[in-house]
Amino acid sequence: MYNGFCYLGVVPVRKKAESSAEQVTQLLFGDTVSVIDEYKGENEITDSWFKIRNTYDDYEGWTDKRNILLYEPGKLSDNINQCISHKYIVSSSVAKIKTDDGFITVPMAAVLPDKVFSINNHNFALSEGSVIPTEKCNPLLIKAVSLLYLNTPYQWGGKSILGMDCSGFTQNVFRFAGIKLKRDAFEQATQGNNVSFESIKSGDLCFFDNKQGKITHVGIYLGGNQIIHCSGKVRIDTLDANGIITNEDGKEKYSHRLCKVQSFI
Repeated sequence: MYNGFCYLGVVPVRKKAESSAEQVTQLLFGDTVSVIDEYKGENEITDSWFKIRNTYDDYEGWTDKRNILLYEPGKLSDNINQCISHKYIVSSSVAKIKTDDGFITVPMAAVLPDKVFSINNHNFALSEGSVIPTEKCNPLLIKAVSLLYLNTPYQWGGKSILGMDCSGFTQNVFRFAGIKLKRDAFEQATQGNNVSFESIKSGDLCFFDNKQGKITHVGIYLGGNQIIHCSGKVRIDTLDANGIITNEDGKEKYSHRLCKVQSFI
């Protein structure tokens, strides 16, 4: 089995091996994957796909094979081995990576194995933007990082500052906290420790369900009865024991019903 390295800024991962298929998630620069299947259409250049499993959260889907660089475990330099360690995380809105043929723009929460590195004779170097060592990631960053995403538009399956969904937002923010969240809201709800609403504190994850009792939404409690979440866009709304209260056109109403609160701190 081969592993792969996402060497582009943001790439789609789809439900099927088709460019028109539903986007279920995204890979950011530096994400590593296991290749678990392959599909080749009539045109092996423009219609070849890998079914991949993200090594960060085990999420699976299909991506164009041109989106990743394959590498064989054990045959890279020491600083790149072990599924390519995530040594730095991009902390500015975007960063620029110099490559052999130009530059790649990568979004916040993308990861780098080093500031200068090579994979299979492809050379990369951080050129612009801010990064922090992942060893310095901690829960104190949750609130500050979440606010950097304000007004990011909603995009189903998205994980970048140009578009993201609710659980992509929380997963990215918690990456800065050094806490590995699963991809979807209902999966994230199985992590952490359940707490009562009376014990809620800043940095806790709040989960919301539909009429059938399925968890469909997640957000981050900021304190002071405020929650930041991605619904239409990343926004701050009021939270009480019943759910999220939005103010649209001067009228307050509940938009999401609170199901549970999970603490990770």
